[in-house]
Amino acid sequence: MARHGQAMLEALLAVCLVTSAFLALFTLSQMLTGKILLQHAAMRAARARAVGFNDFMCRKSARVAVIPISGRRLWPVGDDEFGWAEEDARVRDYLCAPDGARARAILEYEKWGALGVKPGDGTKATTSMKTDWFDLVGEAGIEPHATLYMRNFGL
Repeated sequence: MARHGQAMLEALLAVCLVTSAFLALFTLSQMLTGKILLQHAAMRAARARAVGFNDFMCRKSARVAVIPISGRRLWPVGDDEFGWAEEDARVRDYLCAPDGARARAILEYEKWGALGVKPGDGTKATTSMKTDWFDLVGEAGIEPHATLYMRNFGL
């Protein structure tokens, strides 16, 4: 009669194993999502640099690209009654802001301070973000095609 608790113990072990596997997969999916978005942000920063934007514009472009993993919105505070339509308008206004103070007054997210953006020389860009659990890096490059269509035709 020593087997009365065997089924309960096996069930407990199985639940612990399945829960651990689920949490590991969830963390892996967060890491992959972050990596993909940081690569996208690096591409946006490289493109911004390739068309002649300064570091501030490249940083704003990269920040907008990582909004899905940027945590809660710090400004404006609270729930909007307009939702995504107002968010879209704020993103456009944020990208047009001439300086950092005005940009923060339009839109600010919790993890934007942890985002590092290095626009590079116009063909490559690197983004990085430190989170509580892991550090992520995204890299992207763009070929400089401007010389193909910006030739001097002797005019």
